[in-house]
Amino acid sequence: MAGSYCAGKDAVVAVLLEYGFRAIDVDRVGHEVLREPQIRRRVVECFGAEVLGADGEVDRRILGRRVFARRSALRRLERIVHPPMVERVRSALQREGGRVVINAALLFRMGLDRLCDLVLCVRAPLRARLQRARRRDGLSCWQALARLAAQRRICPKLNAAGVDTYYVDNNGGLEALRERILAVLREKGLRL
Repeated sequence: MAGSYCAGKDAVVAVLLEYGFRAIDVDRVGHEVLREPQIRRRVVECFGAEVLGADGEVDRRILGRRVFARRSALRRLERIVHPPMVERVRSALQREGGRVVINAALLFRMGLDRLCDLVLCVRAPLRARLQRARRRDGLSCWQALARLAAQRRICPKLNAAGVDTYYVDNNGGLEALRERILAVLREKGLRL
């Protein structure tokens, strides 16, 4: 499952969990990868020791301010952390088996779509995403807009990704979202 920043990916995952799916949270995988000593060392070499917190770990807020300010910095970080993240997701899929949802904003950019039978791309209006970003993450308007801009074109416009891709609009409350998700799953012939 993919979707832009604050579009409602976690809400979709919550619905899928109710129907027996297990979830792999790629954001959480990224947190784990940043704690690996060799990854932390490469991040510090690339972005400076200022990205470390008092505990010696990468401070994701400081790092986020740096990488979301410049696209080139974001791409450098992705080259460092994405390969080990993808490997961890592959391993988790092999262990889990059955119905698993990969919750990843950058599903396509990371190539994780190739591990999927179908992809749900959750969308929400820009204004709602901006409000969620400010409320949830305490960002200024400009910081939130920078993150939203960094995640443009998260999902392909058409079904050109080689995997069945469905767009689910998150613009009418949880029950409306649930019905949209269930309609896609029924269309795919999944038993609920």
